[in-house]
Amino acid sequence: MNQKTMEDALEIVPNRFQLTMMAVARAKEINEGEAPLDSVEANVKPVVHALKEIAEGRMVPATREAMSRVREARRVLRERTLMEAEKEEILEDDGGENSYASAHPDDEVVES
Repeated sequence: MNQKTMEDALEIVPNRFQLTMMAVARAKEINEGEAPLDSVEANVKPVVHALKEIAEGRMVPATREAMSRVREARRVLRERTLMEAEKEEILEDDGGENSYASAHPDDEVVES
């Protein structure tokens, strides 16, 4: 990593701990498939992209409240995606037919 990139990022976010947390969070997003905001260079690690974005002012420090809202929104989105995937899997396993089992213990189970 270029020392200049780190120094430039520290000018934007003087708190080293906060800078580290921002860079790690953004690098994680890039690793998970989000495109870097700067030009993509070969053999550059996601954390370097993140630091460049911070140094260029493309990312700004967020409050804890804002980050909490973002995490909650991502959690809800993840859960919704999982529920939709499970629903599709159930429909595929069912073959499109609706077969419901009775919840009453005295009902006979009819196998088809």
